[in-house]
Amino acid sequence: MSTFGIVTSYTPSLQTVAHDIAYALRAKGYTATTFDRQVPPHEAKNLFKIGIVFIPFDPLYSLAWFLLQRDYNKVGIPSVTYVTVEGLPKKHLVRKWVKRDCTFIACSNFVKDMLSKIDVDVINIIPHGVNIDKVNQVKNNALAKKEEIKQMLGVKVLFGTVASNHPRKNLASLAQAIKIATQELNDVGFYIVTTPNGRSHFIGAKNTYVSTDFGKMLRAQILTIIGSFDFYIHPSYCEGFGLPVLEAHAFGVPCILPRYAPLTEHAHPEANFWVPIKRWGYENLGDGILYLCHYYTPEEMASKIKEAYDVYTSNPDKYRQLSITVEEHAKKFHVVETYSKFLEEV
Repeated sequence: MSTFGIVTSYTPSLQTVAHDIAYALRAKGYTATTFDRQVPPHEAKNLFKIGIVFIPFDPLYSLAWFLLQRDYNKVGIPSVTYVTVEGLPKKHLVRKWVKRDCTFIACSNFVKDMLSKIDVDVINIIPHGVNIDKVNQVKNNALAKKEEIKQMLGVKVLFGTVASNHPRKNLASLAQAIKIATQELNDVGFYIVTTPNGRSHFIGAKNTYVSTDFGKMLRAQILTIIGSFDFYIHPSYCEGFGLPVLEAHAFGVPCILPRYAPLTEHAHPEANFWVPIKRWGYENLGDGILYLCHYYTPEEMASKIKEAYDVYTSNPDKYRQLSITVEEHAKKFHVVETYSKFLEEV
């Protein structure tokens, strides 16, 4: 059996995917090791036989990672680069050798479409998977956490999200939506996991707890929190995939999320609460990407929060069916079946 090296950054979200790819390959009988650093080709030759580099397609940040994949191939390590991107990479920053010498696999149709606009070929689309096994390991802990949070906040229905404070994550609009919704709903609570500088958005928001441990928590802890929500809120203006939505689904947690690709590619089309998009456009936030932002109003988000609240409190049978539906849907993205597709490409 071949030995795989999954090479990515130390960023928690990238590490999650890298570890799940390794988990899937091991389940298929292969040896797989993850690396949270750039492994030079001369060192890689002694560590693995096949390489998967996982990195966002941001040409300001990722050229050195693309170079790794190119050079792995040059020293006899068959390799691919698995990429995500939240918009249009700035074409003038993409070197000719990247298009000529690198092999890319996209995590969504959206990512493939964005790369095609700058003439970068993608050989396949492998969506992110959700680790159902790890979800099942913490389900009981998630139920206990749900009761703990509800008692702490004194509420009946719990909404929440896990997100950094990057502008594209749109925590400002979420905070406004919470303030609008809690003007009418007294027994609804919100649990936010973000970075320390994200706390300021939620000053004055009722029934809202903000944890600033984003990026510091173990994977099991993050999954436990996601599984504790009655509804997961995904407020982002743009995504390359949006894995927390699938993770919430795996717990039977319906989502409130804006209606745009790639979220529409993998979230259940009918068992969620979709926020309509009012307009979209490319935004330059100083990175190597023109983010394709999809704008909605906080009022529309608040309306979906109230709609979800009404279902949970007034129609428990419907909520139960939504929960069953999204949980079954998530099983289609089990990491073992999803990421084993890499075996066909390298």
